[in-house]
Amino acid sequence: MEILNDFRTTVIKAFDEIDSNWASYKGLVICGTHDAHDEEALIEKIRESRENEIPFLGICFGHQLAAIEYARNVLGITDATSEEFGTGTLIVKRLPKLKVGRIDGESYWNNYEVDAEFESKWQKPQHFFTYQFHPEYQSSKDKPHPLLLQFLNVCKYS
Repeated sequence: MEILNDFRTTVIKAFDEIDSNWASYKGLVICGTHDAHDEEALIEKIRESRENEIPFLGICFGHQLAAIEYARNVLGITDATSEEFGTGTLIVKRLPKLKVGRIDGESYWNNYEVDAEFESKWQKPQHFFTYQFHPEYQSSKDKPHPLLLQFLNVCKYS
């Protein structure tokens, strides 16, 4: 399994607590960051994952990049981008204020989110798991987050 981006430590800890064999599974995880970087390379990895049916988990920034990839390569919006790092059709927009803490039962820490209108049109493949929130922050050895469990099960049997 390949885990990319800055906030991978908490994902690795959560995976270790769920399944000690996770690293040998086929999958791609793109975590969050406070400093957007390598966007185009990460979007390309997401495209490869989607097209080759490789299980993918996008958390926060990874969720946003997956939305941009889908907009560009499935919907044909070639200039789809994020207000955080580009100009064009803004699929990801800056929030009026930082969204942080537990909201609707999930952990958030973000300044940007996928546009709600776009989100309603986005049809994710079955092997794609993307979330604006951070399920890894709510996962523990005694109570693993069900979304992480589901992702690892898909990876395990892919």
